[in-house]
Amino acid sequence: MRLALGLVSAAAILVAGAAAQADMVSGPYITGFGGYTINPEVGIDTPLGSGKLSFEDGWVAGAAVGYDFGRARIEFEGAYRDNEYDSIRIGNATVNNNSGDGLAVISGMVNALYDFENESVVTPYMGFGMGAAYLDDDGSESDTVLAYQGIVGTKVSITENLSAVVDYRYFRTLEADLAGTKFEYEQHTITAGLTYNFGTPAAPAPMVEPAPVVQPAPTPELARSYMVFFDWDSTAITPDASQIIRDAASAAQTLGVTRIELTGHADRSGSPRYNQRLSLKRAEAVKAELIALGVSPDSISTVGKGESAPLVPTPDGVREAQNRRVEIVLP
Repeated sequence: MRLALGLVSAAAILVAGAAAQADMVSGPYITGFGGYTINPEVGIDTPLGSGKLSFEDGWVAGAAVGYDFGRARIEFEGAYRDNEYDSIRIGNATVNNNSGDGLAVISGMVNALYDFENESVVTPYMGFGMGAAYLDDDGSESDTVLAYQGIVGTKVSITENLSAVVDYRYFRTLEADLAGTKFEYEQHTITAGLTYNFGTPAAPAPMVEPAPVVQPAPTPELARSYMVFFDWDSTAITPDASQIIRDAASAAQTLGVTRIELTGHADRSGSPRYNQRLSLKRAEAVKAELIALGVSPDSISTVGKGESAPLVPTPDGVREAQNRRVEIVLP
């Protein structure tokens, strides 16, 4: 019971952390999986005394529907497990199962998971789940009890939306009672499956030319475009970048422009999905700096183009400083 309460608390913390990462929303997904199960020998209490119950190895199949918050996920999982009994031992008496009798378990779980995102196509994850399990002894006896599980696995991107998943799950229930035989169902599972994520990176907003505004001719020496560069995998504003942003803000105020366009870019050292988010975050970082310098937030538009428009074309996976940039344009 202490472990079950701990899982509830950890799941709540994980989901709260996901809400704080709203900028990394990737959308709903579905997962289908199947695998191999190993059930340890468990202690039992019966009207005839205490003993041990063992199972043959079995199988599991299931599916989940969830939502990906960027790094954290929450999902609803349904699964079916099937194991034949091996033997039951009470005192010095052992009875082997020669009739093929078995135990079927149908579970419904709520899982909270955390993806350790990185720049490769392989993403490790871990999580935990709680729910209920219905144990059926070949239709003769049944019981429904609280269940919980721990999950450790990895997913491998096949396409932008489709991933293969492989994981280990430790599944356990609280005490079940089948016709006076009481035990806690316990299982080690290796599963494999596929996950399809329906979310896609937000498409860049179309570039709309501002309506012509009658204004004095611009001062010739003032530039209308500026370029800010970033360190690798970073959105931090460097001192050189800060000076360029100050120049752009001063020019915008002098020229009296009513619109400033910020376009973020990334090099090709990460995945397209990761770079899309990173480029937009860079544009937002420059926007925050301009607002701090007195530029109206309503006059600033931001777009992220990821790795799609490099200054210096490179092969995939190559770091290039000139491609990690935000372009500031004063139309």
